[in-house]
Amino acid sequence: MRRLYKRHSSRRGFSLLEVLIVVAIIVTLAGVVGVGVAGLIRTANRSNDAVVGSSESLSVQISNSESVLKNYNFAKT
Repeated sequence: MRRLYKRHSSRRGFSLLEVLIVVAIIVTLAGVVGVGVAGLIRTANRSNDAVVGSSESLSVQISNSESVLKNYNFAKT
């Protein structure tokens, strides 16, 4: 019996169970990170849409202001 134990302990490498546990941990971590990144991407897209909407609105306001200012004569004297 002692010989079997000694022979088993002298082998190098990982058992199938150890490899499966490590793979399960890596998959779990990748899933958590993936969900977090997806949430950040969604938030960034919403922020980008808000900025685009604001800049379009500002553009319209500037155009309106320029057209109103054309009615006044600001010529240098």
